[in-house]
Amino acid sequence: MTNTVAKNTSWFTVALIIQKIITFGYFAYLANVLGAELLGRYVFVLSFITLFALLVDVGTNHYLTREVARDTGVAQKLFSNVLGFKLFSSVVAIAIAYISAVMLNYGSDVMQLLYIAFAIMVVESFVLSTYAIIRGFQNLRFEAVATVLIHIIIFLGGFLVLQNTKDIRFLLLVLVVAHSINMFCGIYVLRNKFSVLFKFQFDKVLWKKVFSIVWPFALAAGFAKVYGAFDQVMLSKLASEAELGFYAVAYKLTFALQFIPMAQVAPLYPALSKIGNNKNKLSSLFTKSFIYLLLLALPIVAIVVMFAQNIIVLIYSQSFSASIMPLTLLIISIPFLFLNFPIGSLLNAIDRQKIQTRNIGIALVLNIILNAIFIPKYQASGAALASSISTLLLFVVGFYSVVKYANIKTKDIATATIKLLLSTSLMGIVMWLLSIYIQLYWIVVILVGLVVYVVFLFITKTITPAEIRNLFKS
Repeated sequence: MTNTVAKNTSWFTVALIIQKIITFGYFAYLANVLGAELLGRYVFVLSFITLFALLVDVGTNHYLTREVARDTGVAQKLFSNVLGFKLFSSVVAIAIAYISAVMLNYGSDVMQLLYIAFAIMVVESFVLSTYAIIRGFQNLRFEAVATVLIHIIIFLGGFLVLQNTKDIRFLLLVLVVAHSINMFCGIYVLRNKFSVLFKFQFDKVLWKKVFSIVWPFALAAGFAKVYGAFDQVMLSKLASEAELGFYAVAYKLTFALQFIPMAQVAPLYPALSKIGNNKNKLSSLFTKSFIYLLLLALPIVAIVVMFAQNIIVLIYSQSFSASIMPLTLLIISIPFLFLNFPIGSLLNAIDRQKIQTRNIGIALVLNIILNAIFIPKYQASGAALASSISTLLLFVVGFYSVVKYANIKTKDIATATIKLLLSTSLMGIVMWLLSIYIQLYWIVVILVGLVVYVVFLFITKTITPAEIRNLFKS
């Protein structure tokens, strides 16, 4: 079992990193070719359908994986009935999304894009269910390989489209084709590897039983989806597509860094789940995860805050200089964004998923209110500020929850945090002095700053060589 988990973690983590690299490179290419306004329109369409994707899935994917992992004999029946339900839920989701778009008075050009995006939403939902079953058989290798290959197809397809036209409809069709290929690959694996067929069943009694169980997962997933996409939809209405493009560039840079906590949480969650009610072990493992992620997040903040302009111009060109302030505001929240991952994992591992759902809901409400206040006045920077404040709130209520329900010892965390802040401050001072007075090339300054940071970590005994090795292993 341990060997299986380790192999799955390795496959998934490597695929995740490669996927992030490809996706980030593709998005940077899109930004430079399309410009802020067309990029904003492309981002808006994908964000809009994200808000309604939950109505198709309603939290069934986590349930499929869990139940098949417990008993592989139920795979066919559950899979077929979930697919049958999704035929119905897809129609409902598309209808509600269409009515919402009409009520928001989007023009015919945007509506054409949404029609294609509806196909993306439905096909991607079937893809998620297909691989949820495969995960239940404790095999992530196929999903990992497919993830990388599909993103390569998207990159190459998008590149070919943009060599001939800037028509966003064709870029969206590339996504339809790529997700369709992914779905057929999953279907092939299910049939030939696990003898599970892609077919539809309509057992209403089973539907009722399943959805009486999955509603907390559905609610949490819904909050998370809205939390991640609603600000971009609000920007399109309260500001402009160009402002959304500027925000999307900054958001993508920040979002790309999430592979760090996601890679760490992959092995952390099952480990926390296995520990169960042993609060001393839970506290120890959570504290290590907390410190490791903070150790990685703080120097990122120092680097990006100091060199946001250089980074934006290098990757996206001077035409996206309006993304500098949103990036600076978003990157400040990176430590809290990183730390929210182990906090959520711990709450789920100790059966406090309802608490986690409540916390996300609180942050979501604040995010919507702040966006409504800040966007009209500050445009893309307002959305970034709203996102950072709500991320901070999610951390505060989440950290309070893990201290309360898991008896986390805060003394070690507080001591390490002070030392890390000190090391980061010294790193920032050194980089500032090298930039202002010696005027070294900014990438060289960053490298020197990182060396200074690591040296001070050892001087302050924040981390030992053995812990550095454990960090890379984790």
